[in-house]
Amino acid sequence: MSHDQQSFVTDDGSTLWEPLQLGVYADYLARLSATNPVIVTDDIMAADGQLLLPRATVLDQAAIARWKHKTLARPLANSIQLSKSISTDDLLQHLLDTIRSTEYFQSLAERKHPISSLEPACAKLSSLPLVQQFLTVMAAQMSDLYERTLCVSLWALYIAQEMRLPAQDSGEVFWAAITHDIGMLFIDPQVLNKTEGLTAADWRQVQRHVEISRRILMDIPGISEPLVTAVSEHHERCDGTGYPQAKVESELSLFGQILAVADSIVGIYFNRFKAQGRRWREVIPVLEMNRAAYLYRSCDIVTTMILRSELPLPDVVSGSGVPEFAERMLQQNLQLQRWFTQLRDCLTAVGYTHGDRKLHALQNVIFHVATTFKGSMLFKEDLRESLESMAGQEGNSISKVVADASLAQQEMTFHLQRLSRMLQMYISSNDAKDPKILARLQEGFTAIGGYIAQRNTPPDS
Repeated sequence: MSHDQQSFVTDDGSTLWEPLQLGVYADYLARLSATNPVIVTDDIMAADGQLLLPRATVLDQAAIARWKHKTLARPLANSIQLSKSISTDDLLQHLLDTIRSTEYFQSLAERKHPISSLEPACAKLSSLPLVQQFLTVMAAQMSDLYERTLCVSLWALYIAQEMRLPAQDSGEVFWAAITHDIGMLFIDPQVLNKTEGLTAADWRQVQRHVEISRRILMDIPGISEPLVTAVSEHHERCDGTGYPQAKVESELSLFGQILAVADSIVGIYFNRFKAQGRRWREVIPVLEMNRAAYLYRSCDIVTTMILRSELPLPDVVSGSGVPEFAERMLQQNLQLQRWFTQLRDCLTAVGYTHGDRKLHALQNVIFHVATTFKGSMLFKEDLRESLESMAGQEGNSISKVVADASLAQQEMTFHLQRLSRMLQMYISSNDAKDPKILARLQEGFTAIGGYIAQRNTPPDS
């Protein structure tokens, strides 16, 4: 999952997931078994030696419910087999269906990236039965996540090819993308499906999917160390604002940075534009405002790829809706400025000699946001004049620069909301080293919390 992320998991994840417990994934298997029988291939034993399910038994919800309190001798996924799993041909067909149903991917395939390049990339699946199992369960039980995974995989492969990486390296990036969100199969669906805003505790639970994916992939034969590293880094950011390790660019692998960009692009598009029937072209200004967080070369490549597709940018609004649209943008700009000022004052008033790495990271984010504000088109006088002119007229269409400004405004809202939640997580984590600093941050956050409540949006991840 991608882009709209929070930082700072307050523990290392090692005690947050127990693969020997019958948890969320077991429930998914039990539901799937009703239409695609899940067969026990090896006796399922409890850690205390008790036989729970003998070989050749069909796994069902009753069995899961009966033994839910038991600790297993080995992970459940290693003791079962699905009657039908996604094959190499199935995966290839699913990718082809994604390309043919997506105008942008179809254009890329016609102009630069032939469909034939997918066949060798997909061939590896036949040697990874556990990955087949996880993908099959994901496709059946978390179909939206599977759809996104396919898109991330195409983006990652295309970016790697544009970088002219060797075919083997491009394949590793592709498989890192295919497997990067396997850990989501073990996260409480009640948290993932929340319609209201996530709490700090909810965010920490969602973030665990990275560590879970890493731990699962480490134990699968045929999965390389660079692939596992890339998966563990797909929510890291070059400016140190990612998770789980808050790495900076010099600490990140190339594969991990490619995957992070691909995952973010898909998150931005699916969460902000797809439901409105808008185009991939509209991702560009959002990506441009986040260059500090990603590998610059990847950003340039993505922009080039999107523009190469030659898909037009539709008008955001036209006709009688123009004045109201322009007035909304003006009012939103004022609110963004106030929000930014409160965050800046809250984080800078505590000084910089506290020696707290996590607090320093938060302060670095506010500097990044300040740079984005200064360099963005949102507060340039000519844009304001253009908006004020449009606000009093009818029959106009929105120019490209104003359309991009509208997208940039949405992205700035995201940045401020993200930083506000990161601050909230830091305050609630008990990681602050100085009680006086914590008290000042809590006081400043009281005013900022109102903005979060007004603008609670789902994560792009």
